[in-house]
Amino acid sequence: MAELKLILITYMQFYRRHVGLLLLFFIGFSLGAALLTAIQGLNLEAGKRYQQTTALIANPVTHFVRPVLGENRLPNSMWSRIRAAGFTQVQPVLEGVIETNEQQKLALRGVNLLQWLTENTGGSASTTNKRYSGFEQLLNTVYIDPKLIQRLNLKNSRININMGDVTRTLAVSELQGLGMTMLVDISLADKLLRANGVISYFEVSGLNNKQAAQLKVLLGEQARLEAAQEQAFDALSEAFFFNLQALALLGYVVGAFLSFNAIKLAYNARAHLQQQMWVLGCQRSALIKALVIELTVLSFFAALLGALLGAALANTLVMDVSATLRGLYQLDRSFVVSLDSSMIASGFSLNVVVLLGFLASQSARLSTFCARIKWLMFALAIFAASYLALTANTKISALLLCVCVLLLFFVITPPVVKAVFKLPWPTQNPIIQWLKADSLVQLPALLSSVLAILMAMGAAVGMQIMVGSFSDTLDTHLEKRLSADLYVRPDQNIQALGAKLRELPEVEKVGVYWSAKSELKAPKNTIAVDVMAFGATASYNQHLTLLNNKAPTSAAVFEKNKNGVVGCLVNEPALLQYSLKVGDVITLKQHINTLTCQVRAAYFDYGEQGLNVVVTTNALLNSSLNYTEYGLSLWLKPYSDVDAIAEYIQKQHQLDSQQVIANQQFKRFAKQLFGKTFYVTQALNIFIMLIALFGMWVSFLTLGRGQLQPMAVLQTLGVTQQQLLGAKVLQAALIILTTLLLAIPLGLSLGWVLLTYVMPIAFGWTMAMTVNWLQLGGFTVLMFMLALFVSALPLIKLTRSAVADNVAKL
Repeated sequence: MAELKLILITYMQFYRRHVGLLLLFFIGFSLGAALLTAIQGLNLEAGKRYQQTTALIANPVTHFVRPVLGENRLPNSMWSRIRAAGFTQVQPVLEGVIETNEQQKLALRGVNLLQWLTENTGGSASTTNKRYSGFEQLLNTVYIDPKLIQRLNLKNSRININMGDVTRTLAVSELQGLGMTMLVDISLADKLLRANGVISYFEVSGLNNKQAAQLKVLLGEQARLEAAQEQAFDALSEAFFFNLQALALLGYVVGAFLSFNAIKLAYNARAHLQQQMWVLGCQRSALIKALVIELTVLSFFAALLGALLGAALANTLVMDVSATLRGLYQLDRSFVVSLDSSMIASGFSLNVVVLLGFLASQSARLSTFCARIKWLMFALAIFAASYLALTANTKISALLLCVCVLLLFFVITPPVVKAVFKLPWPTQNPIIQWLKADSLVQLPALLSSVLAILMAMGAAVGMQIMVGSFSDTLDTHLEKRLSADLYVRPDQNIQALGAKLRELPEVEKVGVYWSAKSELKAPKNTIAVDVMAFGATASYNQHLTLLNNKAPTSAAVFEKNKNGVVGCLVNEPALLQYSLKVGDVITLKQHINTLTCQVRAAYFDYGEQGLNVVVTTNALLNSSLNYTEYGLSLWLKPYSDVDAIAEYIQKQHQLDSQQVIANQQFKRFAKQLFGKTFYVTQALNIFIMLIALFGMWVSFLTLGRGQLQPMAVLQTLGVTQQQLLGAKVLQAALIILTTLLLAIPLGLSLGWVLLTYVMPIAFGWTMAMTVNWLQLGGFTVLMFMLALFVSALPLIKLTRSAVADNVAKL
């Protein structure tokens, strides 16, 4: 025990003298864990978003009372009736959108802030509780997230809100964790939204199964009781977080190579110390125990640092992530990512795996065994990839196919890189011949960095192809989908306005956008369905593109069949994710009303993961489903002046510029929304590439001591420092260039797998693969220059050393 203690003290003294090495070790171990824990934190907090109420009180929400399908509000009298029945844990929430005096539209949420006076708030709410001195201030203050305050550039802690012809100025107070939604007392929200006492929904805390059954009976047919875990966001965002987790895991593998190099660097730097302690009589078992203890303790603190970095990274991204999740996946509240013990545990567990891998790599027997079976692994990877390519139909199997593709390139990359230096070169220059021989010796030590660059570059290219293909497909899709010249969104009297606009000589056709919320009973669950109508005939649906790349122009698409069932269209996710088929007869239910239709065809619906059904306006009216009229679509006659007509409609019907939107403006809004979908993906790709580049630098730093002897010999033979540096840079350039050239087919393969398997299975969309070769070439050249730069830095320092200094260090 005393021996082990002395060895550990010696190791601590070593790190005191080599603080830079200790920092490098921590950076190497924590960067990969930071990437993984950032995504884990986002996913974890999204899953825990109901652990506190909308009023930020630490009382988990278990259920929601929402309006029946087809209705948008609940009467305030329902709250009194529910509380009178003994359900005092029910609180009202009113949501809506307000406009500032600078024409900024912001989400507003009103809750019963009087709870802060009676409940044990804890956390953010208790902090805010100290900021008011009475009821008047509490009920007339707008609480906003500090990040949103910065984006809005609010001055003097005041915000001006338009209320028709009147502007109201309210005090602003900071409150962490609100995201993009402002929080006010529900009495103030009722005035600002002019809601006249109605409620958006009620949230219920601590409701057990027996109480839930009683409340359901009490509500009857007047409202719906939903469990918190059955919200649409959890189902719709599953694929989003799955892809982020897969990319984060890929990033951790790249980070693991960096960690591996950091351990190797620390181990090599202490090799002389290890040998001295062994000569002085320290037992080999004690040295190994001390090494394991040291690395385990360091990896734990590195995991803690990684979790802190991950939480910081997640909170940097959370505002934009929340905007994406709210716009595309129906996220109903914001969250703040905080440090969690599970984040530390996952980082520590993966760090331990890396440590075990390093210890295993020191075994000559294991290295020999791996060398013997690598081609067997290659054959198994080919077999597995072929099998999965034919049978993959789940997210896990699609991800495994990506893993098999990676393994194939992992096996073939080292032999290909070695072959570059084994092949005959058209020169007999002695320095070049030494370079070839030296490269074959150094490649095993550089292998981890080579594979890290290969994986990072391949993943980046694959994601670039997927994002580029989606962007190109989306452009074509929006060009057809948003084909109307003008979109008009009046607040009321939409049908009357439509009749007037049809009379304009410049207008060729006026379509509508009606939407009705409904449900479809499936064998295992109930699916939320959005029933849409754009006009009375098929001609109003020409902006849709069927899966056969044609528009639904035939009247037969919506006509009744021999059984009197009308026809309808469904979107592509209905076939790929909800198992519907063309010819199926489906019954959509909304409270007591139903609509039965037969699926006649499916259309592309990029960006939508829910189940959408399109019928005619006549079918929707005949079904008695309650629907919402959102606006009108105007197709103008050829050569009409779109801007002039838009200005005329605004002035004639008292509409603002936000209610009359031109085609190109609408497309720009849509592209901005979908562009945010890949914001996090692109950020993670950049982070992964930085980790790989850092790993390359560490690898060449690790090789430094091993290069002293051959470089000293060459210098004594008359090789100048410039010649030596040129040879080493050429060596690094060839290794990096070969790796990047292999990463391009790897990225193409991964892009094909992502588009052919992951995209349809996870999101329910199919699209063609497109490659921007100019962009890909520019990206490859940029990565080559950056990788060459970071690898040349240690070489420059090494080659500038004097011959005597190099000999002295041997």
